[in-house]
Amino acid sequence: MQIPKSFLIKILKQLEKAGLLKLKRGVSGGVSLKKKPEDITLYDVIVAMEKTVALNRCVINKNACGFVNHCPVHPVWFKVRERLIQALKDINFSGLLTQGVA
Repeated sequence: MQIPKSFLIKILKQLEKAGLLKLKRGVSGGVSLKKKPEDITLYDVIVAMEKTVALNRCVINKNACGFVNHCPVHPVWFKVRERLIQALKDINFSGLLTQGVA
């Protein structure tokens, strides 16, 4: 994906901190999964990198928008977010490796 090495290292460190990867330095070093591929979901990776899943900031922080109490779309964002989270949790790395996304 032509990611600069310095940026890739930052990504790998975040994934390690989240408990998804193990990094080993040195001649025999490398990157390995800390969990089985079937136990790592796209949700896990997104939360490790972004800290949350949100399509709109008002879903995470009601104070971010002054219209939350009378916005007809606000409840829709919650429903969409929950469906997205479930879909991301249903996609694991084992499935991505063997079948791709269905």
